[in-house]
Amino acid sequence: MTIPLLTLWQRGIRLNKAPYSYAPKEDKAEYKRLHETSAITAFSDAMNRVQKTGRSGVNAMSEVFSEPQQILSARKEWDDRMHKFILHHLTQGNLFAYGFEPPRKMDSQPVEILPAYWRGHIRWDKASLTVQGLEFVEVRIVSRQLRDEVLNRKKIDLTPPQPAGRPTVGPFVKAAFAALHKAGEIDVTASQQSHYPKIRAWLELNVPNLSKPASEIADKTLQKHFSPLFNNLKKSSKL
Repeated sequence: MTIPLLTLWQRGIRLNKAPYSYAPKEDKAEYKRLHETSAITAFSDAMNRVQKTGRSGVNAMSEVFSEPQQILSARKEWDDRMHKFILHHLTQGNLFAYGFEPPRKMDSQPVEILPAYWRGHIRWDKASLTVQGLEFVEVRIVSRQLRDEVLNRKKIDLTPPQPAGRPTVGPFVKAAFAALHKAGEIDVTASQQSHYPKIRAWLELNVPNLSKPASEIADKTLQKHFSPLFNNLKKSSKL
């Protein structure tokens, strides 16, 4: 029996809410404490105290801003610490992430985000990730416990159904091209086929769990995804 990855995604926690949802008990208590006190209220109270003393000037204003700034700094420190906590568990296989490649359509299926991709640019507030030419949106996080519970109960194959006409390797060939281009390894004066060994080497290093080993991907398959990118780059280099 096969279950869509959509089911796991639906059970997940949105990326921006994951730090609190998966935080240890002590960190959750700290979060609540930090947000019980309003920075605006602290500013107002400090301003009233200073006004009652009749003081003004730089020192007085520094005192007014000091308390709310401490609150905001403590909140930011908590956010930074828990972001690192989530990333650690994502890369260690204790948490799993699922998201969509934009633009998301009605029949789109989420994909599992590889641990290595978390080295990319993360927008926590937008629940999105950009890495090596790929983008994932509406990212949600699932614990290993929940993932295993669902898989064991259903005894399912987690392999997502592939959209028609889109081989599994397509997005990763695109990522390989982007990474090699950034590294100056794409030579538009050379043949396309001369780049295929580099593509396979990049895939073997960065995407070890492809549906088939990178060394077994046919030249025809690579050409299908590599050729449009190469030709566009070649045209733009002549402008």
